[in-house]
Amino acid sequence: MSLDKEGPTVVHQKPGHLQTIFGLPPDEVVEHTYSCALERSFLYHGRMYVSLWHICFYSNIFSKQIKVELPLRDIDEITKGQLAVINPAITIFLRTGAGGHGVPSLACSDGRVRYIFASFWNRNHTVRALEQAVKNFHTMIEAEKQEHARSALRALSGSRNNSMEIDVPEECADLTGLPQPFVKEEVLVSVFDGTFPCTADQFFNNLISDDSTYTAEYRTARQDKDINLGQWHLADEYDGQVRELNCKSMCHSLMCPPYSAITEWQHTVLSANKTDLVFETVQQVHDVPFGSYFEIHCRWSVKTIDSSSCSVGISAGAHFKKWCIMQSKIKSGAVDE
Repeated sequence: MSLDKEGPTVVHQKPGHLQTIFGLPPDEVVEHTYSCALERSFLYHGRMYVSLWHICFYSNIFSKQIKVELPLRDIDEITKGQLAVINPAITIFLRTGAGGHGVPSLACSDGRVRYIFASFWNRNHTVRALEQAVKNFHTMIEAEKQEHARSALRALSGSRNNSMEIDVPEECADLTGLPQPFVKEEVLVSVFDGTFPCTADQFFNNLISDDSTYTAEYRTARQDKDINLGQWHLADEYDGQVRELNCKSMCHSLMCPPYSAITEWQHTVLSANKTDLVFETVQQVHDVPFGSYFEIHCRWSVKTIDSSSCSVGISAGAHFKKWCIMQSKIKSGAVDE
């Protein structure tokens, strides 16, 4: 059997309430849960579940199942109310044109719809938590848009000399004009500090220049295949030069297929006096579980000490473009790999 035809490995996660009751994706987990009741003709007592993407409610009273699924993106307002003197309530308004899934909503005169929940142990605490969940959702969505724009910009720069066309989102227009950081500084963790028997200029010429065969030899020694390394070229978006590497890389993790297609964008800056070199890479793995959720960022900092030596510092880390359940395992595995 050819290794090329092996598909990605599927990771099975034990389903939680959001999966067994509401059929939501396996990477959606409960962040908060509250005992409460849904107000209809009378109060249906049950539990509210809050995730990064939804507010859900489930009740099973007298064998009557009640389900409500409210996407956070559709929530327009959350207000405090009162069903009775001793029963403070929370009303969740959905924007005009939106509707929750499950039990029909209550209509409002302004075109919005609403759901009313009561019987909370601590109504004020729950309101603050729900408002924060909505705020966090919009912050997360905006961050994902920016990350998508930066990834597209990096791909555009790395492939500029290739014939392939890159679909660049409109958000990229806001990122052009000023040099952009190539890697995420905050995710980098030091993995090596030492000296090499060469200068920074010699390091560049011998290991990563267009004339060097080191990258191809290194990848071949790893038993990687289908290696395609582009040429260094200038990019308006970044200082220095960029290029793109594509190959099928051998993967040693049990979660991955034997070979995974990867794209690695590379960036280098050599100082004018050729004594300081920065070499950065951003790697996207395409055939592994949650591969689209994260990138591997790496930086080599090389400084000439004298005519025959230089200091080399290497740092690496996993940058997550969106949250996933395997985040801690991926972070540790990325540094090890």
